[in-house]
Amino acid sequence: MSSFRLNNSTSLKSSLEIDNVFKNGKKLSSKLMTLTFAVSKKNRLRIAFSVGKKSHDLAVTRNKLKRLMREAFRLNAGRFIEKDLCYDFVFVYFGPNKVSFIDVEHSMKSLLLSFKTKVLS
Repeated sequence: MSSFRLNNSTSLKSSLEIDNVFKNGKKLSSKLMTLTFAVSKKNRLRIAFSVGKKSHDLAVTRNKLKRLMREAFRLNAGRFIEKDLCYDFVFVYFGPNKVSFIDVEHSMKSLLLSFKTKVLS
């Protein structure tokens, strides 16, 4: 059980592809964030992390929250999902500004467990 590697090959950057995930994908929610996922046209798992500008004004805050989400995903994804899945994931944070890593990690684990039980089973 190793940690996931997040790099350019695993990131979902194209706005058209992200819009496609929101348009055609399914949604799971937890206390702090939502996971929208769709079957990928590529042969690998690709991930995007987003924090809304309307709810979090400062770029510093948005960037910190995205870093926390990336790290929580990287550390916990190996327990719940396989690296060779063909899905596109978009994580959207909607919680408060002041949040600890433990809260983000708990929310991420909840989403990944929900994905594993509801979709992969």
